[in-house]
Amino acid sequence: MEWYHAAIVFAVAFLVTYACVPFSKWLAHKLGAIDYPSNRRVNKEPVPRCGGVALYLGMVAACFVIFLGVRFFRWNVPVLFALGNVNYILLFVGITFMFVTGLVDDITQLKALPKFAAQIIACSIVVFSGVSIGEVNNFGHGFVELGWFNYPLSVLYLLVFVNITNLIDGLDGLAAGMVAIIAAALMYLSFIRGNYLLVLTCMALIASCLAFLRFNFFPASVFMGDSGSLLLGLLVGVISVTGVVRTQGLMVMIAPLVIAGVPVLDTTSAIIRRLRGHQPIGQADMGHVHHRLMRAGLSQRRSVAALWLCTAALSVVACLMVGVPGKTRYVLFAVLVVVVAAVSWRFGLFKPVLRHHYENRGKIGPRKPHKRK
Repeated sequence: MEWYHAAIVFAVAFLVTYACVPFSKWLAHKLGAIDYPSNRRVNKEPVPRCGGVALYLGMVAACFVIFLGVRFFRWNVPVLFALGNVNYILLFVGITFMFVTGLVDDITQLKALPKFAAQIIACSIVVFSGVSIGEVNNFGHGFVELGWFNYPLSVLYLLVFVNITNLIDGLDGLAAGMVAIIAAALMYLSFIRGNYLLVLTCMALIASCLAFLRFNFFPASVFMGDSGSLLLGLLVGVISVTGVVRTQGLMVMIAPLVIAGVPVLDTTSAIIRRLRGHQPIGQADMGHVHHRLMRAGLSQRRSVAALWLCTAALSVVACLMVGVPGKTRYVLFAVLVVVVAAVSWRFGLFKPVLRHHYENRGKIGPRKPHKRK
């Protein structure tokens, strides 16, 4: 792969996404896909939410350029075994199905169950296209084939990335910036393994996110909506499966989850919080980490910047874990777990689980049960 291949793909993804954002705004107004201010939204004015259309078109254009380059201009883009048996047409269908699911939700606000069922269908199509985990490292003693369990586990893995991206999309520019940072880390991991097709895909994903941020950073004139967040989450999941999880050992396999640590932790705390409150898991609330940062006194810009920095730091640690030899990577991982636990405690991310501690802190005598409001 030559450097100008990456430059061409980046430029096409950036320019097409940038040019299509006004169209996505127009489409949102035509279809009535508008986010109006409410008690759980941070925007003060109505904002169109079909920005995912621009992201989708930018990625499609970039992938088409890669296809033309390989087919007609002799681009040498090795794919390694991880992508060698993938049905790209079926993969495109699965990704498009996920995008359409998000677009329909932007327009009609799907109920949780039909929306989740559609996500499962989209992820299943992607897995049956050949994008799956396949085998796992047996703690340094070879690899173990997953057999029939490969399919549900791979679908679940993709669903995790789809929904953490969807749930973290709560502040202007937050999801787009975090996905760009995550894609940069995955690009590095793909590059050191020589999987240059995924390097170009990551380059396109970064370019599309950066172009969209021009319109999405505070104060946002357009939201990506579910059409964007579901699409980006699935793309990150696909890249992490094919570029990282299928290629190396145990510590490398968990690197994508470390890189996406902020949304993973936030989503985990949200699920526990809602289960403890006897609420549907898909019900929105104001308990996400970005809401907590704003309640702590940070502005939207500073809250987003803080979470971007956290994601960047986790990405660096994950890349170091992959690069360092032997036991050092496990020491890094242990340190990371301690730091994440300390931060979670500081911001009370798991406060619903530890409510008895928070509500009885500093008191003497028997602990009083929590009273529901």
